Amino acid sequence: MPTHALIQNVSRRGFLKGVGSAAGLVVAIQFLPISRAFAETYATGADQMPHGTVNDPHIFVTIDPSGTVTIVTHRSEMGTGIRTSLPMVVADEMEADWSRVRLTQAPADEPRYGNQDTDGSRSMRHFIQPMRQCGAAMRQMLEQAAAKQWNVPASEVQAVNHEVVHKGTGRKAGYGDLAQAVADMPVPPLDKITLKKDADLRYMGKGNVQIYDLDDIITGKAHYGFDTRLPGMKYAVVARPPVVGGKVKSFDSSEAMKVPGVEKIIEIPTQDPRVKFTPLGGIAVVASNTYAAIKGREALKIQWEDGPNGSYDSAAYRAEMEKTARQKAKIVRNEGEPDKAFASADKRITAEYYVPHLACLRWSRRSPRRWFPAIAARSGRRFNIPTARARIWPSCWTCRSTR
Repeated sequence: MPTHALIQNVSRRGFLKGVGSAAGLVVAIQFLPISRAFAETYATGADQMPHGTVNDPHIFVTIDPSGTVTIVTHRSEMGTGIRTSLPMVVADEMEADWSRVRLTQAPADEPRYGNQDTDGSRSMRHFIQPMRQCGAAMRQMLEQAAAKQWNVPASEVQAVNHEVVHKGTGRKAGYGDLAQAVADMPVPPLDKITLKKDADLRYMGKGNVQIYDLDDIITGKAHYGFDTRLPGMKYAVVARPPVVGGKVKSFDSSEAMKVPGVEKIIEIPTQDPRVKFTPLGGIAVVASNTYAAIKGREALKIQWEDGPNGSYDSAAYRAEMEKTARQKAKIVRNEGEPDKAFASADKRITAEYYVPHLACLRWSRRSPRRWFPAIAARSGRRFNIPTARARIWPSCWTCRSTR
């Protein structure tokens, strides 16, 4: 019977605790038998995320009369190709011709699209099931629409490469021909949805689909959130605490307000010194242009309170890590005979690597690529703006596509 590997997240804190008890990457893995014939579900942890998952094809898929299939991608691109991968799963299950597929970025709306936190390397793990179910449901709806149109049993028709074919007569109907009928059709229940067999997959696991907008990205044509320009738009920069988890003790903004173009100074409270998924806090300078905002920040006079991390010492932390890493390991996964292999090796190479703390936001500095529903809600609350009116521009999503 086919199996699925259940890979569970290990927290950074748990990983650090386990460095001394496990050599290498800590991964919890469990193989779960599951029938592929029907769209049954298996545990991925997605149900523990805010708003869970959604698999409704009426939300993720639209077909126009020309046959062009538009698939909504509800996760933001972070360089991993996830913005392409999830729609590709839908297209594969619904037998869509990838050359006739278009992608559109979803706005921040988790109740509609399911969880949109593009983080934790779990987008595919959490959403491959719902997206397969979504595509398979649309495929079956197209087959049902064609069968009804021809007055034949649904078992006599099959969706093949962007059209539905009647097996007995060879009669064909393109997806565009069936678009209206499908738009008015209810989604089949989960226990009636049949997924493709592995041998019938066209895109998943084949390596024949490149990142959807790769050419635009490498030629500088892609529109990032950072590229958005709106009438009357303001620009802001933030003076951050010099110590993670620190907060503002006092500040004087009088000189900053004298800088031409500076319009407002706003204190951002440090919500939690542990700073996990919370703003770092600081002083924001809002101006009519970026240069004015930067010069205004330079003119601020701020006294900081370092907080619980004020005594943190990077060198001591490194020494502690090295000491822990050299302690006796606890075996979590045991495959092969590594001790025997090392003992009999003609040559052994040993190396140690260490990197300091890295801010992953530097990787995505051109655009607010992650967590934009939460950011919109927090920003709205902070500035007394209704969440429905707060807009965050994720990467590769132009203001022209916003409704």
